[in-house]
Amino acid sequence: MSKRRKLGKSAEPAASTVGSASESPIPTICVLGATGVGKGSTLNSCFRTDRFGTSGQLDSDTVRPVSFVLPWRGNGALMRGVDLCGFSDSEGRDTGFIEAMVDYLRTEVESVNCFLLLLNSQEPRIGMHLKDMLLALRSVFGLPFLSHVIIGFTRWDDSAKGAPC
Repeated sequence: MSKRRKLGKSAEPAASTVGSASESPIPTICVLGATGVGKGSTLNSCFRTDRFGTSGQLDSDTVRPVSFVLPWRGNGALMRGVDLCGFSDSEGRDTGFIEAMVDYLRTEVESVNCFLLLLNSQEPRIGMHLKDMLLALRSVFGLPFLSHVIIGFTRWDDSAKGAPC
């Protein structure tokens, strides 16, 4: 059985629980990251779809959390992909976005198997916005939240090394 992170309805940290038949059988991956890091593109790639918003602009594309239940890799088992608003927002809306994210996860999603934290490999430093977001999530969901985080990198350029794409 896989572990699921049950998101409580109160401000108290929720305990990690083991998935059971009474819980939603749909595995859930929730993507976190800075504005423009490629959260929507990553989800579109994972699900082989174009339903998650993307933008080539500097402005935030995702201003409200969104989720879809789709077949993994286009033809696999059903999974829920959750695209959250980016932190380090171009218009300084981080506080509101974090509140909306927490509310959406608690009311609409309820449980998450994996938080995929995406970092832009072309940016050598981790900023205060990332730290603030992780601290806010930890304060709401408790320290066990961190055991459900996977770190991924976008914009990794292997072509400079002659590696096949």
